[in-house]
Amino acid sequence: MKDNPILSMDTKKKEKLGDFKRNGHLYCQKAPSTYTQDYPHLAKGKIVPHGLYDMKRNEGYVTIGTNNETAAFLIDNLIWWHQTYGIHHYPDAKYLLLYLDAGGANSYRHHAFKKELLRFAQQTGLKVVVVHYPPYCSKWNPIEHRLFSQMHRQASGAIFWSYQQVKQIYQRTTTKTGLKVFVRISQIQYQKGLKTTKDQIDDNRILAHPELPQFNYTVLP
Repeated sequence: MKDNPILSMDTKKKEKLGDFKRNGHLYCQKAPSTYTQDYPHLAKGKIVPHGLYDMKRNEGYVTIGTNNETAAFLIDNLIWWHQTYGIHHYPDAKYLLLYLDAGGANSYRHHAFKKELLRFAQQTGLKVVVVHYPPYCSKWNPIEHRLFSQMHRQASGAIFWSYQQVKQIYQRTTTKTGLKVFVRISQIQYQKGLKTTKDQIDDNRILAHPELPQFNYTVLP
């Protein structure tokens, strides 16, 4: 995998857009006015940050979604990374190694996620080697402590008034080791509850690994 990318992928904690107090410290000339309760009907929108962490380049790639976390949303972020950055950073790549959690929209049990992975592999021509962390082991996923923890620190105490402001805050995230974070905003409306059956999956293009095959498999183009 020397010339091939290694990515850690996950969705950061969802936030509400609006005048809501957030934990942390914020230095300003005047105390901002916020709601005392974070009722959903008071929100101006939803912030769904999905991230990719390039373990070789120490770079994060984040799409700020505005509605639902779905398998299509996750893979669209992956396609954005590949088209904008990955194809240039790894022009000779044949494989992509992807570290994921076991639950959420990228659950190892969901046919919808495998269908979207097949779409990515076919569109890019890359073989995708997928490694799911077992349930309750997500804290070992590198993106949690190498990217998301730093983004959380950067946004400490900030009130999220607009999507553009959130993007600017996340893009300023850095570390002493040179972490860089690239952020975009996606206004695409993703519909939840769409059913994907096993019959819609091309099993011939999904090769289970001998060890823990439910968590480890390769998706062929």
